[in-house]
Amino acid sequence: MKKIRNVENPFEFETVVFSFSEERILRELIAESSYVAKSLVGQSDLKSGWSRSIIFSEDDKPFLSRWLADARDEMMRSLSAYLSDESVSTETTLVFAVLLSRQRPLALDESICHQLERAIVHHVLNQWFATKQPEESVRRQLQYKGAMSAVKSDIRLGCNRRPHRPTNYF
Repeated sequence: MKKIRNVENPFEFETVVFSFSEERILRELIAESSYVAKSLVGQSDLKSGWSRSIIFSEDDKPFLSRWLADARDEMMRSLSAYLSDESVSTETTLVFAVLLSRQRPLALDESICHQLERAIVHHVLNQWFATKQPEESVRRQLQYKGAMSAVKSDIRLGCNRRPHRPTNYF
């Protein structure tokens, strides 16, 4: 089935708001850091109380606010070409208002939301593990970059732009 486009204005845009509460991000951080702790159980060089330093908890909320602000600032800079003026975050909520075509597939909204959340979590865990598990920190930084790349790709698709494909394969 062929979709008929609006001939008068084929590029109508709307603002789609993605918001993430601090509590939602905290739950994800606890889950992700627990997975990392579980993977470390078999190592013999662990000291007593090691899991407390790896697993993110409610006691670490003062760090969370600062790291969420850092994540927001870096992500806003990276996505500034795609954001509207409605991207106003509060102390407890991160908000990204993205300009997307009205004629986009609605599944893109879910994908963008998921990848934004993953990027936030990876950015915070990158900073969390920087002194505790440097190799995990490097892995989280790569995952953050991958999530941000996926967000930008989905936004470009949502703006009716073709995905960028390499032209030189050698």
